Amino acid sequence: MRVLNSSNQRKLPTFKRLKTLQSELVSLDRRIARVTLLERKQDTRRKIQLGGLVKKAALDEEPTAVLLGLLLEAAEKLQSEQADSIRESWRLLGDIALTKETTDG
Repeated sequence: MRVLNSSNQRKLPTFKRLKTLQSELVSLDRRIARVTLLERKQDTRRKIQLGGLVKKAALDEEPTAVLLGLLLEAAEKLQSEQADSIRESWRLLGDIALTKETTDG
């Protein structure tokens, strides 16, 4: 049997606190890993959706440089003074295409 002297008694609460903090750290590490995994899944899903849009627009056979060029040009147009009307026009085109696909499919 171990006898606790006053020095050991003072260390015991510190040891318990350390164990508690270590346990909390492990729990936080698990939560961070889960959040990171969920963020990666969301990012992957978004990329798949964007790839699907490229295919729906029948641009999937175009070279990557062409796709990037048209996206850069579109981004530039969205910075112009006519950005609102351009965005609305593109949104309408997209809505019509998505609605047509839903009714055709």
